[in-house]
This record gives sequence, structure tokens and C-alpha cells, in this order.
Amino acid sequence: MKIQELNNFFEIGNKSNLGLFEDEKLKSGTSFADLFAEAISNANALEKKGELLAEDLATGKLDNIHEIMINTQKSEIAMQLVLQVRNKVLDAYREISRMQI
Repeated sequence: MKIQELNNFFEIGNKSNLGLFEDEKLKSGTSFADLFAEAISNANALEKKGELLAEDLATGKLDNIHEIMINTQKSEIAMQLVLQVRNKVLDAYREISRMQI
């Protein structure tokens, strides 16, 4: 296997953002706080959509369990991403606060 092929693999992973925010905002000068707030609201929207689909399945309005499982996993992964980013930000803050000036 060539190393160039692996580079293409990693590029694919970097381009996906789980739909948490739009690519234009990543390229512009949007602040981290705005991006993080948008990621939280989009993760929340994915969670609500998953709950509504599960409710529709329980009431018999929806028969496609695959769609429900995919949306549930999307919301779970989005929430995990938001929590991990939060944890990294808190770790960075703690590290900076321990620095001696």
C-alpha cells in the first residue's frame, strides 16, 4: 500500500464534520464561541429529531427502523464530539491557569 493512498484516506476524514456546522463558517473568521454554540444547537436538534422518530416508531407512524437507528447514532456521535471538545477546552484552560507569569 502506498503512503499517498493513506493520505487520501485521512483527507476524507477531515472533510466530514457530521453536519454540526457549515463549511463556509469554518473558512471565515467566525469565533470559536460561535462555532461551539452552533455545534451544541445542531447536536440538540439531532437529538430532538431522533426522539421524534423514536416516538413515531412507537406510535406506528414510521416503519423504517434503519432511519431511526442512523439518526440516533448521529445524535450520539454529535453529543460525544461536543463533550470531547468541551473537555479539551477545559483542559487547555486549566493548563493555561497553571502557567507562571
